[in-house]
Amino acid sequence: MMHMVHRVGKGLEAGVAGESMLGGTGGFMLELEGKTALVFGVASEESIAWAICEQLAAAGCKLILGFQKRFMSRVFQLKEKLDAIEAFYPIDVSTNELTAEFFTEWQAESHGAKADIVIHAIGFAPQECFDRPILFVENEPINAAMTVSAHSLQRLMRHALPHLAPNSSTITLTYAASTRWVPNYGVMSIAKAALEAWTRELANHVGPDGHRINAISPGPIPTLAASGIPGFDDILDHVERNAPLRRNVNQKDVAGCAAWLASPLSSGVTGQIIHVDAGYSSIMVPDSISD
Repeated sequence: MMHMVHRVGKGLEAGVAGESMLGGTGGFMLELEGKTALVFGVASEESIAWAICEQLAAAGCKLILGFQKRFMSRVFQLKEKLDAIEAFYPIDVSTNELTAEFFTEWQAESHGAKADIVIHAIGFAPQECFDRPILFVENEPINAAMTVSAHSLQRLMRHALPHLAPNSSTITLTYAASTRWVPNYGVMSIAKAALEAWTRELANHVGPDGHRINAISPGPIPTLAASGIPGFDDILDHVERNAPLRRNVNQKDVAGCAAWLASPLSSGVTGQIIHVDAGYSSIMVPDSISD
């Protein structure tokens, strides 16, 4: 298997993202200046993972991106948008061996480097998981969804652990369908429930060494991954009508929470599922029932 390592030059001005989301405060308040983040899951400019990259870069972080080869052209189009991106390495989280190769390549280029932040924004289910009722989905697509969307967090942490800086913060992305039924989400609901269980298990495993792991549960956001879910636009409309803030959240809302979780400001928070959903998760019977 051939590996491509892409190091990114520093020809752009530092102010590209520095004032976009932090009002020019840089890393002072968040204390992220000079930290290194490993980011997995950027698929396009609409990705939540990309918004997190922008936010972390604005706070002064250096970024190392792990990309899937099927998204290579999209990801490389972004490489000049953030001066903070130091390198790209391919990764395939479907197996233990292929996951390890990312860390081997990274360490070969930057021997002894440590990561302060890990962003796990990886989710995938074959289209078959959405094309038929969950009762009739075969084992192979179910296993693929579980392996990539849930079990990959454990796989990433296993190989990242020797390369984590003291008091590191790992952040993954889940969804409220892990605990409540959402139309057409199917197998991914099971995968997100497993991902949240992994978050708690791993937080308790690495916590004694000072490392933290949390999950953000965003409301529905139009992304490349969401585009494959039937009826997604109807879900967006429903949440906008009924969430306490009467709006949907966006990528920047999630990125702001991620920056907080990455920073020492959240040093006492681990093993948690944090909802960034305009308050929708607090609703049992929506106000619109009276309409």
